[in-house]
Amino acid sequence: MNNKKLILKNIISSLLYQAITLIYGFIVPVLIIQKFGSNVNGLISSISQFLAYIYLLEGGISPVIKNAIFEPLVKNDKEKLENILGQTNVFFKRISYVFLGYIFLLCCIYPTIINSEFPFWYTVSLIIIIAISRFSEYFLGITYSLFLKSDQKNYIIDNINSISYIVNLILVVILVRLNVNIQLIKLMTSIMFVARPIILRLYFRKKYKLKISKKPTYKFEKQWDGLAHHIAATVQGNTDIIVLTVFSNLVNVSIYSVYALVTNGIRAIIVSLTNGMDAFFGKLMVKEENNINNNFDTYSFIFYTITTILLSTTLVLIVPFISVYTRNITDANYVIPIFAYILVFAEFNYVIRYPYSTIAYAKGHFKETKNFSIVEPIVNIIISILLVPKYGLIGVAIGTLISMPIRSIGFINYGSKKLLKQSFSKTYKIILVSLVQMVVIFLIHLLIGNINVNNYLNWILLAVVVCTIITLFVLTINAMIFKEQFKKILNLIKKRKINV
Repeated sequence: MNNKKLILKNIISSLLYQAITLIYGFIVPVLIIQKFGSNVNGLISSISQFLAYIYLLEGGISPVIKNAIFEPLVKNDKEKLENILGQTNVFFKRISYVFLGYIFLLCCIYPTIINSEFPFWYTVSLIIIIAISRFSEYFLGITYSLFLKSDQKNYIIDNINSISYIVNLILVVILVRLNVNIQLIKLMTSIMFVARPIILRLYFRKKYKLKISKKPTYKFEKQWDGLAHHIAATVQGNTDIIVLTVFSNLVNVSIYSVYALVTNGIRAIIVSLTNGMDAFFGKLMVKEENNINNNFDTYSFIFYTITTILLSTTLVLIVPFISVYTRNITDANYVIPIFAYILVFAEFNYVIRYPYSTIAYAKGHFKETKNFSIVEPIVNIIISILLVPKYGLIGVAIGTLISMPIRSIGFINYGSKKLLKQSFSKTYKIILVSLVQMVVIFLIHLLIGNINVNNYLNWILLAVVVCTIITLFVLTINAMIFKEQFKKILNLIKKRKINV
C-alpha cells in the first residue's frame, strides 16, 4: 500500500474512531450523572486523571521508541527491530509493576484529599476497577501499538478501539437500565477494554514475522530529553482537574469534564489529521529529506484551514449544546458561557503546534525543544492555583489559556527556523489569519447572541447552518489571502495527485 493510500486510510479510520469515542463520551457521562449524580461523575473523572499520571513512568520513551523504529523499518533490519521491540517490552513490563505500587498509594491517599461524602472503600473500589484497563495496556499491548504506529498502521489500532467502544457503550446502557451499581458498570467496561491489547498482540504475531527479543541489548537514545516532554505534557493535560479536585469540589470537576468532552472531542478530530504523519515524516527524513517542505506546506495549510472551521464552529455551538445535553440535570448548573469560550480559545492555542511538533518529534529533536515544554505546565499550575479559590472553573481555564501558547510558539519557531528553514512571515501568516477569523466569528456570535435550542434535532439543524456559513467564510478568506496555495491544492485534488 503506497503512502497516499495508507495516510488516507489512517485518517478515515481515525475520524471514524473519534466519532465513535465522541458518541461514547457524550452518552456515558450523562447516563452516570442522571443515575448517580454529578458528584459520582466528578469522582470518576478525577480518579481517571490521577491514574493518568502513570504516563509519567513512561519516561517519554514512546516517541523515542517510534523514532528508533523508523530506520530499521525502512531498511528492513529484522534483527535490530526485534532488539528494539524486546527492550520496549521489558521497559513497559517494569512500568506495569510500578503502576501496581502507584495504585496502592493512590488507594491510601486519594480518599483523604477529596472533599467528598463518599465512603473510603467506595472510592478505593473505583480506583482499582478503573485502573484495570490501563494496567493491561502496559502489561500486554503497548509494544505492539507503538510498532504499528511506526509502520503507519494506525488504522488497525483505531478499528480495534472503535469496536471496543461500541460494545462498551451497549454494555453501559444495558447495565444502567438494569439499575446495577457504578462499581459493576465500571468493572464490566474495564474488562472489555482489556481485550484491546490482547487482539493487538494476536494481530502482530500473525502479520509480522518478528520475534521479540527476550534478552535485548538495545539502548534508547534521547530518553531523558523525551522524559522532559513527557512529564510536561502529562502534567499539562491533567492539571485542571487535579487542581479542581484539591482546591475546589467534585461538582466542578464534573462540570469541567463535560466541557472537556466537547473540546477534547474536537481536538481528537483535529489530531486525526495528523494521524500517522509523524511516521510519514520520519520515514521521509530517512529516504528523501529534501522533499519535506513541499509535503509540509500542503499538509499545514489544510490542517489550519480545517482547524479554524472546527474551532470557530465550536465557539458558536458549544453553549447551546451543553444547554441541551444537561437539560435534565438538576443538581448543578452546567451552562457557563465565559468558561466555554475561554476553553475553546485555549484549545486553539494548543492545536496550532501540531504540524510543527509532529515534524520535530519525527526528526527526534527532543532535547532542542524541551525547555519551553517544561515552562508551559509550570505557568498553568501557578496561575490555576492562584485563581481557583476566587474564580473556580474560570480560574483553571484562564491558567490553561495563558500557558498554552508558550509551548506552541516554541515548537512553531523551532520547527520553522531550524527544520524547515521558513521565513517568519510564511510561518505565522496562516496562523494569524486563522486567529483573526475566529475572533471575528466570535464577535459576530456575541452580537447575535446565543440561539436557544430545546432538543438535539434543533441543535443539529443549527449546527449544519452554522458550520456551512463558517466553512464558506473561512474558505473564501483563505482563497483570497493564500491564492497560490489554494489553487495548488485545488489542482492537486482535480488531478488526484495529492502528495501527502
